[in-house]
Amino acid sequence: MRSSTREFDTELLRNGRVVTLGAVTYRGRTVLQPGPDRFAPLRRWAQDLADQLGGPVTWRASADGEVVEEQTVHPAARTVEEGPGPAC
Repeated sequence: MRSSTREFDTELLRNGRVVTLGAVTYRGRTVLQPGPDRFAPLRRWAQDLADQLGGPVTWRASADGEVVEEQTVHPAARTVEEGPGPAC
């Protein structure tokens, strides 16, 4: 791990529970680089899941037992051409 990076405990939540799809549980440790877009990977992962699940998903990053950053994202609006989302 580079000295400018930091490791966080991370999780993606839906309805207050960690998301599990198939064999994948969205909880673990993630190394992120400093800067204004530090949490962009978590936002993207949460957005992808929100779009797939059709409901809000919250991402959370913690360090030393304290929540450092947290945000809830909602599914992107679909156009008529796109049609309904994928079946889960």
